[in-house]
Amino acid sequence: MKIVTYNIQYALGKDLQYDLGRIVDAVRTADIIALQEVERNHGSEEQSQPEVIASLLPDYYWVYDAAFDIDGSTKDNSGRVSNRRKQHGQMILSRWPIHTKRYFPLPRLGLDHILNMQLGVLEGLIDVPNAPLRIYTAHFGSEDNNERQEQARYLRRLVQEVPSRGGAWTGPANIGTDRDWSGGLKLLSMPENAVILGDFNMEPDSPEYRLLVEENLQDGTAGFVDARLHEDGEVETWHPLANRADGTTDSMRLDYCFVTSGLSKQIDASWVDCQAKGSDHQPVWLSLKTPGFTD
Repeated sequence: MKIVTYNIQYALGKDLQYDLGRIVDAVRTADIIALQEVERNHGSEEQSQPEVIASLLPDYYWVYDAAFDIDGSTKDNSGRVSNRRKQHGQMILSRWPIHTKRYFPLPRLGLDHILNMQLGVLEGLIDVPNAPLRIYTAHFGSEDNNERQEQARYLRRLVQEVPSRGGAWTGPANIGTDRDWSGGLKLLSMPENAVILGDFNMEPDSPEYRLLVEENLQDGTAGFVDARLHEDGEVETWHPLANRADGTTDSMRLDYCFVTSGLSKQIDASWVDCQAKGSDHQPVWLSLKTPGFTD
């Protein structure tokens, strides 16, 4: 099974051109795809990017949600409102059905001196053959390490507590009645194992990174396993574009594939696609040995 995470930066590439086609070409061989910075109704073309991406990958199931969601509506001369939302969020695509999805806003500090958007974590329960798999695509804030530390604590608790709390619903779905809103969809249990990936805006020597991977924190949660630890050397996943106003030129490792400890022995490989040109980030890949999982 191949899984990939890619912060697509709304399809603005290294040549400062927008091109969703090359984003899709970079990830189309994956079984599960996690994307960050996917937008609706914003930018130069004001595309609904989730639908465009889905149209280029018609054999995949997909879900999308956004933490940053603001009004982009218009009103004509007669007063008729054309309702529209400007959104900046995350997307999961899968070769297998995405049984349920949920969105969790991350903790955020009210920073007044710089733009600080609301960000979040998108959860997908993938109906992988043999056993379901939880996928989380996260996008941490880029402006404050204290905020990222709060986000790391939140994510760690979330991933650990979900199996005991349940997923999108618990209990009977009123099957056979006129209130069977599930449509007969079988309730899948939330597995212990999970893959957590995305743009964490942190480097491997940061306190927030250690909060995600260290064992025996005071809250009793288990640390994640960094799949790149199975590979030799370090590869940067983010390269600042030439149009950056702050003048940043240093490349960094900001994107990660983590797994819960129960999946650590199934990590086959992890690598960074250094050739992709569609964003200021690079796709990060994870290969797991088997398509089915057991706790």
